Amino acid sequence: MRRTRQAGAFTLVEVLITITITAIMIGILYGVLVATLQTRLKLETMTQLDEAGPACLKTIADDIAAAFVPPVPDAPPAGEGEPAPQTPAYFTGGDKTGAGGEADEIDFISSRDIWDPVAQRVADFAEIGYFLRPNPDDAAVSILVRREDPFVDDKPASGGSLQEIYDRVKSLSFEYYDGEKWLTTWGTEEAQKKALPRIVKIKLVVIPDAEKAKENATDAEKTFELMVSPVR
Repeated sequence: MRRTRQAGAFTLVEVLITITITAIMIGILYGVLVATLQTRLKLETMTQLDEAGPACLKTIADDIAAAFVPPVPDAPPAGEGEPAPQTPAYFTGGDKTGAGGEADEIDFISSRDIWDPVAQRVADFAEIGYFLRPNPDDAAVSILVRREDPFVDDKPASGGSLQEIYDRVKSLSFEYYDGEKWLTTWGTEEAQKKALPRIVKIKLVVIPDAEKAKENATDAEKTFELMVSPVR
C-alpha cells in the first residue's frame, strides 16, 4: 500500500534543511553580536582612559577653588631663652621631582563637604592634600594620592586618611601667582602663611594606556592643564 504525503507535513529533508539554515543564521547573528560587544567594550575602555585625566584635574581644581586661610592670630612673643614660635602655613605647595618628572605636593584647608567619621557629620572644613607615590606595578608612572582630614589643627600638612585617585600619573606640578609673578612654591615666606595665591596653575601628565606606552611612551602621554582661583 503506497503512503501519500499529508497536506502541511514536512519531510525529513526539509526539516534538516530548515535546521541547517537556522543554525547558519544564529551563527551569523552571534558573530555580529560578539563583534558589537567587543567594539562597545573597546570604546568604553578608550573613553574611560580619555576621561581619567580630566576627572583627576577637576577633583583637584574643585578642592583648591574652595581653599581658604582661617583667621590666624599673631604668634605670641617668645619667652626669654626660648625659640620664636612658628606660625603654621595653611596653604603650602612644595616643588619636588619623582620618577617621571615633576611630583609636586600641595596641602591646604578647604570648605569642601567631607564626612567626619568621628563626629558623624559633614565637616565645615577640612585639610586636603595631593601628592604622588611610586607605583609598585610600573616604575614609569606614579599613583595620585588625595589626603583629607576633617580635624584641622596647627599641622595642616599631615594626618588624615589617604585615597588613591589614579595610578597612571607621570607628573604633577603646581605654580602659584601672587599678583606679580609665578612661583613654584608657596607657604615658605611669612607673608604667604596668611594669604592665598591669586591663581593656581595645575599641570597633570598621565599615561592611561599601558599597552600603547610599551610601543611609544611619548605618544601615550596625555597632558592636561587648568588654572583655578581660590576663594579669597
